Amino acid sequence: MSGEYAAALAGVLRDETVPPGALATDPAAFVRACGDDDLTGLVYEVISRQDAGDNWVRFVRDALAPEARAHSAEEMLRRQELVGVLDALAAAGVQPILIKGIALAYSVYRAPAGRRCRDTDLLIRRDDECTVRRILGDRGYTPPLWCDGELLFCQFPLKKTDAFGFVHTLDFHWKISTQSFFADLLGFDEVLGAATGLPALGAHARAAGPLHALLLACIHPVMHHRNARSLVWIYDVHLLASRLSVREFDRFAELASAKQVAAICAHQLRLAARWMGTRVPDSALQALEAVGTREPSAAYLRPNRRWIGELVSNLQGLSLWRDRMRLLREVVLPPPDYMLRAYGIASSSLGQVFLPVLYVHRLAAGGWKVIVGRK
Repeated sequence: MSGEYAAALAGVLRDETVPPGALATDPAAFVRACGDDDLTGLVYEVISRQDAGDNWVRFVRDALAPEARAHSAEEMLRRQELVGVLDALAAAGVQPILIKGIALAYSVYRAPAGRRCRDTDLLIRRDDECTVRRILGDRGYTPPLWCDGELLFCQFPLKKTDAFGFVHTLDFHWKISTQSFFADLLGFDEVLGAATGLPALGAHARAAGPLHALLLACIHPVMHHRNARSLVWIYDVHLLASRLSVREFDRFAELASAKQVAAICAHQLRLAARWMGTRVPDSALQALEAVGTREPSAAYLRPNRRWIGELVSNLQGLSLWRDRMRLLREVVLPPPDYMLRAYGIASSSLGQVFLPVLYVHRLAAGGWKVIVGRK
């Protein structure tokens, strides 16, 4: 989150009228901050609705316009491709559920292009992986260099470059998180039971329902990004929470408490209230905070978490020692094919000879990153 301009950006997202020159002394730096925080399209959308009589507003609007239009073009290409993908998967009996940013872009945002999505996240049943790979392979998708792992990633990416040069990246998850504590928090069938349609993406598009979507938006920064703050993620929470009634908030508090992520959800809702003015019923916040401090997941809210801490938490979240050993093996000793591709060595009998050296180099380089805090 761009510290110097965070308050200014939040003010724009709250759709406040921009007073002449009040948001930043350097409009060019403000424009760069929009790009750094993936807010270009959203800020452009808001400012375009305001009076452009002020030079500052006009400069920002005109500076953001080219990239905002590019985002709109990307959205059109992505939407057309997604409709085809979802139709093809449905014909094969696969019903993915769109989650995270892409689902929110088409459900709670005024314009989908305002929510920049660099990839598309879909939740599937584990048994559908082979079918998904086959159907998407027929559509020109290929797997990028990726370190597989049943416990390490719980997902697989596929990519395709279309005729316009735009890269479509689809991430298929069979669990919602790579962190073991959160991995089984919401299963596919539970999410499907409350899923809603997304007509803009065709007859077969489904997204996580309002309560599940808000739960995912609240836990996403802590389970994947070490509790990093991003105005986009806070705005996601704001838009989702703003649509809930008091009764739905009470149900959300019950859901978060049952899943033992009440403290995390209370934290994200308070951030949304602080930065976006989100109205959250006191009863829901009190219910969340009453149980939150006793939850193991509250440890993920601690500041300055590092990679080694994430790994330790991941290991602690696994109840069986064989699973812990398997996770460690997946982290330390990825598959030989991945190692050879990562180092640009052909998969041959000669390449196999280099494998021990490659593993030692990877361990040494990774260990140094852990020591200096760059991993």
